[in-house]
Formats: sequence, C-alpha cells, structure tokens
Amino acid sequence: MGRRWMLNVGQLRTFTNIMASLTRNISGALLLCLFVTGCAHDSFHYSDVGSYSSSPKTRSIPSSGLHRVKSGDTLFSIAFSYGLDYRKVAGINGIDAPYTIYPNQKIRLTGTPKRTAKTTTSVAPKRPAAAVTKSATAKVNSSSKSVSTVKIPDRKVSSWHWPVIGSVTKGFSNAGVSSKGIDIRGKDAEHVKAAADGVVVYAGNGLIGYGNLVIVKHNDVYLSAYAYNERILVKEKQSVRAGDSLAIIGGKGTERPLLHFEVRRDGQPIDPLKVLPKK
Repeated sequence: MGRRWMLNVGQLRTFTNIMASLTRNISGALLLCLFVTGCAHDSFHYSDVGSYSSSPKTRSIPSSGLHRVKSGDTLFSIAFSYGLDYRKVAGINGIDAPYTIYPNQKIRLTGTPKRTAKTTTSVAPKRPAAAVTKSATAKVNSSSKSVSTVKIPDRKVSSWHWPVIGSVTKGFSNAGVSSKGIDIRGKDAEHVKAAADGVVVYAGNGLIGYGNLVIVKHNDVYLSAYAYNERILVKEKQSVRAGDSLAIIGGKGTERPLLHFEVRRDGQPIDPLKVLPKK
C-alpha cells in the first residue's frame, strides 16, 4: 500500500492510526445511533401508545349487543367508548354502585334497565374462587382510595376551567363518529388540569384512538375526558379539584404538544366550548 501511494514508513503508520481512529469513532457513532433509535422507538410507543394515529372514534355497538370485559376496563370506560350513559349500562345489567365488574364478564349495551339492580346478570360469568374483582372506578390491584372515601360532587358543576391554555386547532362536530371533542394546542411539558371538581374514573390507554386517557366524573350528569397524554399523573378513584394536574400533555403523531378534550352530558358528547369560559 505504501509503495502504491508513495508513502514512507512514518506516513504509512500515521495513515494507519488515522484509519483505526476513524473506524473506532464510526463504530461508536453507529452504536450510539442504534441506541438512540431504540430509545426513541420505545418512547414513541409510550407517548403515542401506537393506537391513535387516527382521531378518537365512538365504537359501534356489536350486533350481539354485548361487550366482554377485558383487563383495564371500567364500567365508565365501556360506556364512554360506545357513547352511552354509564347509568343506563349499569341499569341494563343490574349493577349497583360501586359498579364492580369482572374480567370476561359480558356487559349488555342495549335493552331496558332493570327495576332492581343486582351484582350479577344472566350473561355474567361465575366468579372464580381466586378471581380478583374489578371496580368500575379502580384497576385490579390498584392502591388508590376506596369508593367509600371519595366524595362525589353535587349535581351542579359550579364552574369550568380550561385544561390547558392554548388555541383550539380542531373544533367539535357531532357528525359521524369522530370529532366528539376539541383539540387544544399547548406547550411542551405542560400539565393537563382538571376542568372541574370530580373523581378519576378511568386512567389508562385501552380506548382506541385516545392514547393515554383520563376520564373524570364531575357528577351524575357530566364527565370530561383528556386524551393524547404523554404521561398520566393520577390514579382511578382519586378525588381531584378544578385545576389539579391530571397528566403531562402529549400529542398525536407529529401534532405535538396537543390535548384532545371531550365533555359528556348524560353519556352524550357536547361541545366543550359551550361550558368552558370565554377567552
């Protein structure tokens, strides 16, 4: 090589050392890139949850009219996902407060509410001896407060507050199955705040299109939902006051930071701008 390139021994040694150094640096750079790429991949799935590349959608009721309870479900999240009033769903299935449900239980979504609610229904599976019960307002093995210690707010919501301060990038539409709320542009790492006093009845990422989602029950009439979160800061059954932090703002795909906010009245979506204060 030295003869071909007209290099003396000293120059050849210098050239060899340079190439070895470059090789080490390039290898290190490649390893660093692979490491960072792996971390970014994991972070993407955590913050975007991989389930809301599309807008949130209300699920269609199956032809059977039944929903099979899976891990992470609560009676509130089931009713919310189908655009139903949780009280009606509870009544149809004869389930009393605190709305305990079981994994693999079949929940009726249509029908006439029963006069006397019971804790089991004809479609509910027998409770296994070692089964872990599932409350509508607490996940399995949750360490949050019990339902009896949580004060449910009065029927009237005295005032509403913006969950984040920013511009509305997408308004409410009652057409079709999407756009059941509004999208609000926030700031990086901004805390998502409770819009009114209430109790957290769902905190998870089991609803398609919502990512990391928090649902707050304000009273027997109103629920509010906070989607696309980077990280959830509260637990189910936790009592919150208006302005309390619920989550860290996240986003949808490249739209970041962004919060999707919904308000449900008797199970039906309404335009949040009708209850939020004017800016």
